Amino acid sequence: MNEIDKRILEFKTWYDAQLQHHDASVEFFCKLIGAIPKVEMVKGRTKSYDECISKFNRKYLPFIDKKEKEVKISYYLTDLIGIRAVCFYAEEVYEIRRGLRKYFKELEITDKSSQLEKTEDKFGYKSLHLQLVLKRGLKGIDGADKFKDIQIELQIRTVIQDAWSVLDHIIKYKKSIPQGLKRRINRLSALFEIADDEFSNIQKEILKEENKINYRLKKGGRIETLKTLDVFRFLFVALKYFPDYDFVEFKVDGFVQEILLLKSDFTEGALNEALQENLSYVDTIEKSINQHLNPYTKIRYCLYKYNIKKFKPILSEHQQGIFNTLG
Repeated sequence: MNEIDKRILEFKTWYDAQLQHHDASVEFFCKLIGAIPKVEMVKGRTKSYDECISKFNRKYLPFIDKKEKEVKISYYLTDLIGIRAVCFYAEEVYEIRRGLRKYFKELEITDKSSQLEKTEDKFGYKSLHLQLVLKRGLKGIDGADKFKDIQIELQIRTVIQDAWSVLDHIIKYKKSIPQGLKRRINRLSALFEIADDEFSNIQKEILKEENKINYRLKKGGRIETLKTLDVFRFLFVALKYFPDYDFVEFKVDGFVQEILLLKSDFTEGALNEALQENLSYVDTIEKSINQHLNPYTKIRYCLYKYNIKKFKPILSEHQQGIFNTLG
C-alpha cells in the first residue's frame, strides 16, 4: 500500500467520525445565512465521501508526490460543507455579501459573474463563490464556538442563475459535442442571462413608478384625467382617499384587471370622480349595516354607483341587494 492509499484510508476514518458534526454544521450555517436580508432560500449539504475522493483524485492527486507522507486530504477539500443562498435580483448578491461580513471572514472569492462578463462568446450560470469561516468572538450566536473552525463554500445566486445551474448540470456532454448542439446550449444560456438582467431592470422600473406615485402624492399632484388606469394610477388615486391602508401588490393587480375587464378604457380621472362623488354615500351604507368595509369594498360600491350598467358584476348579489335597499 503506497502512502496515498494510506492517506485515503485515514481520510475515510476521519470523514466517518466527523460526519454527524458536519451535518449539524450545515443546519447551523443555513439558519444563520438564511436570516441575512435578501436571502430568499438557502440550502446546504456535506459533500459525500465518494465525491470528496473523486475530486481529490481528479484535481489534486496528479500534482502530489505519491511518496509524500504529510498529505492530509481534508486540507484540499475547501467545499466539504457547501451552502447555496438564492436571492431575486443580481444587485442583491453583493448586498448579501456585505451582510455576511457581520459573521464571516472571507478566505477566498471567485466571482463567476465578472469572469463571464469579460468574455465575448461564453455564457453560463453566474454566481459568487465565497470560502468563509466564522469570525472569532461572535456574541449571541448559539453554536458559533462549536463550528468556528469549519470552512464552508457559499454560492450566492439569483433565482434565474440557480435555475440555469440546475439545468446546466442535467445537460450532459457539453464540451465535446457537435457544434450545432453546443451552439444551441450557448443560445439557451444566453437567454437565461438576458432574463436575469431584464428581471432586475423591470424591478427597477417598477420602483421608479412607485416613487413617482409617492412624489405625486407628496406634492399634491393633479389627476391625469385621460390616462387609462393601471396599477400605479390606481394606487395614486386610492392612496389619496385611503392613505393609511396597505394595498398589497397582487391584490391591486387583480382588482385593476377586474375593473378593466368591465371597462377597458376606464381612466385615472374616472376612478377619482367615482370616489369623490360616492364615498360619502358608501359611508352611509357602512353605518346602516353596522359593518366596517375595507377600501376595496368601498371602491366597488363607488364604481357600482358611478356606472351601474358597466360595473354591475363588480358587486355580489348580496351587496347589490344592500345597495338597492338603501338606494
